[in-house]
Amino acid sequence: MERAGKPKFSKEQHVQDWLESVIAADKLSDAIIDAGKVREKLAEYESPEFKPSFPIDYLTRLGNLRAAQHVLESLHTLELVSKNNRSISREKGESLFVDLLYCTRESSRFILFEIKNQDGSAREAVTEIIAYEHEALNHMPFSSANDVMMVIVSRDFSTLLDHAVTGLNSWSRRRVLCLRFDDGEESPRLVVHIPTAWSAIGQKSLSANGIVTATLSFKPSPDLEEDDIHAVCSTAASLMVRESERSGSSGFAIVAYNHLYPGMADSPYLILAGVVNPFSFLERAQSEGFLANSRSPMSDYILSDGRTHDLTASWDWLSCDGGAAVEYLKGYGSPEWAFSQGWEEIRNIERWRYPGLTLDRHIMPIAIDFWGVLGDYVRDAVRHVERMRNFMSSCARPGMDWRHPILGVLLLDEIASAPPLIDGQWTFSALFRLGLLLGRFGSLSAQMADAEPEQQRLLQASSFWAEVDMAGLLQEVALRYMSAEDMGEAPPIIAVRQCETGEEAFASVSAFADWISRAFIGEDEKLMHAAFSTGWQVHAIFDWQFDVTQDNPQVASLRELAVARARDWLKWSVVAACGDGRDAGTATRAITASFGDQVPLTAGKDTALAAIDELNPSTLIDKLLIEIPRIVDSWHPQLAHTLVPVASIGHDWDWVEQQIAAARKRGEKHPCVCIGAGGEIAVGILPSFPWIPVVENVTEKVLLSSNSSGSELILVVSWEDLRAGKVPGLS
Repeated sequence: MERAGKPKFSKEQHVQDWLESVIAADKLSDAIIDAGKVREKLAEYESPEFKPSFPIDYLTRLGNLRAAQHVLESLHTLELVSKNNRSISREKGESLFVDLLYCTRESSRFILFEIKNQDGSAREAVTEIIAYEHEALNHMPFSSANDVMMVIVSRDFSTLLDHAVTGLNSWSRRRVLCLRFDDGEESPRLVVHIPTAWSAIGQKSLSANGIVTATLSFKPSPDLEEDDIHAVCSTAASLMVRESERSGSSGFAIVAYNHLYPGMADSPYLILAGVVNPFSFLERAQSEGFLANSRSPMSDYILSDGRTHDLTASWDWLSCDGGAAVEYLKGYGSPEWAFSQGWEEIRNIERWRYPGLTLDRHIMPIAIDFWGVLGDYVRDAVRHVERMRNFMSSCARPGMDWRHPILGVLLLDEIASAPPLIDGQWTFSALFRLGLLLGRFGSLSAQMADAEPEQQRLLQASSFWAEVDMAGLLQEVALRYMSAEDMGEAPPIIAVRQCETGEEAFASVSAFADWISRAFIGEDEKLMHAAFSTGWQVHAIFDWQFDVTQDNPQVASLRELAVARARDWLKWSVVAACGDGRDAGTATRAITASFGDQVPLTAGKDTALAAIDELNPSTLIDKLLIEIPRIVDSWHPQLAHTLVPVASIGHDWDWVEQQIAAARKRGEKHPCVCIGAGGEIAVGILPSFPWIPVVENVTEKVLLSSNSSGSELILVVSWEDLRAGKVPGLS
């Protein structure tokens, strides 16, 4: 039974009258609940201790949080301009009756209020408020999204309304605040509502085909000098970025020097462009179980009959800039597009083995720029200077922003390439790869220092890509050094650009490699030492440019060393697979997936070991670059250091909890919070092993998988303890 004197709000006009009176009394901030939580979530995101990844699931939430905060900060000094008894249109006969329209006198911004009191009418809210926004812009042309903001007040926010608002905030860059009207208490209140419209697709970084690329080259007019051609390409790239931003796509444009000029190319400069492939997400989401219960006809259409690949192949993304770059280039020559590889293929180290001409052997990036969500991400990374100093210290210096080719490519790798470490773990394969990358960079740096000027020009592209190949892992080394309590010796600085001879350049890299062996790996990790030192020694066997004619005796001896190490590591893996240890099954699956019947584990250990002795050396070298080290990962523990606990601040635990609940709802038995060895926090899925604990109610407790101690711990913790940092790996 309702209490006497409690106001009734059965009609939208009742809610509007109440809201108008609250604003007139300057008590709107008192009526809004949870505004402080929005500030807290954004403060956590802005923390220099938090390095955001690139999950679309969270980027959309961030867009909603930022939009809400923009509007909340403007809800003061409001002057009533109009309400629903007058049309705001200047045209006679047009009916545009906004519920409430205010101006914030301190900032000259206009705020539109749309009020919906019933479920059915809430569906119309976005259509109406966008129409009112358009009319406001008719009165104030060229106003930005910050100048005309919107508030939707509703009892309920349906899926349709949540989707629509998220689209406006995340992709259209609008400023829309959602307030849920609640009159269940003594006094009505407005509760901040953050839409949760994006269906979880488990995306942490982009998939292997997440970014598609193409090159835009042109044959310049004969009267253009080389500097003119560079200027023309730079302007064309700028046009591409600005016009593509308007289209709502997300991508990048790199102006690069082409070292094939003048012999094999018409121009010394070209543009390498790429965009996020919208058809790349569902396939991965399906493989990871996120679409198990999906009934969407769009999912069915995109995923069935190999249509994902066909849609990507026929997608006309080259026109995302409206043809602006091509139109401009036509004024100075003859432009031509040519499709290239995906970004993952361009960056995959297996490209070293290809004897032909790969992009990294002749394309030298000069400048890079981004648009869309990629642009938001890289600019956000650069503007947080303290965060850059914490996580990318070598790039945190004046004048080095997202347009700098090294930093730009590193940021692009973070988005579109496989992470240099999985869950922050320094595994056997990670140390082998670090040795490869350091050794290759040292050798190329020595060649550059000793080469004649023309040869140096031709080596610039290879040297650039070798540096950025290595940079991601070096950042992980720096992070581990800063967070490890048991590593006292500081790493030396690699300073090849200051060296005058090849010997000095290689010595600079070699000093760092010695520190890795001595201080980073430690004395007792014999197999880990072997992984790193072998990679450092044998890098030349994987790259044709070190032995073009394939008759270098030094490289031949390195092949013999590599084959011997590959056999040895594979034999140790067979021993692990045939034993009774916890990882025997994992090792068995890894060996079988790579070698199949060539290493017949089902025939017993002795037969499998004998078969390894018969493997062709070329087969072992082929699999040594990637597969054999990963086989060792399946049974050998990661490199362990004593790490400083990760701060529990800087993490949006509400969002993490929502993701766990969504995973359970779609049928996952063991969704968990993962704390990586490098301090990363993410949502994961644990396999259905009998010894994995079962959490009945994921709103109270959650599975925690922590790698922060160097070995994996799996336990059940409460959300309260997790938020307070009272779990292993947090402080």
